[in-house]
Amino acid sequence: MSAASDAKRMFVENLNSFGNEQSQPEKYNLYLGLIYLVASVEQIQQDLDQIKQLLAKRH
Repeated sequence: MSAASDAKRMFVENLNSFGNEQSQPEKYNLYLGLIYLVASVEQIQQDLDQIKQLLAKRH
């Protein structure tokens, strides 16, 4: 597993344990925002890997 996958798993776990949207909206928004941030990092990593593969094929 990658560090991003581990982080995402931990943030989801915290969201489920501590992030009640009604009673604790700050924690809910924090953990949900972190999950979205990690998802963006994962997408950037996939895009970068794809670019590297395309560049490797050119050489």
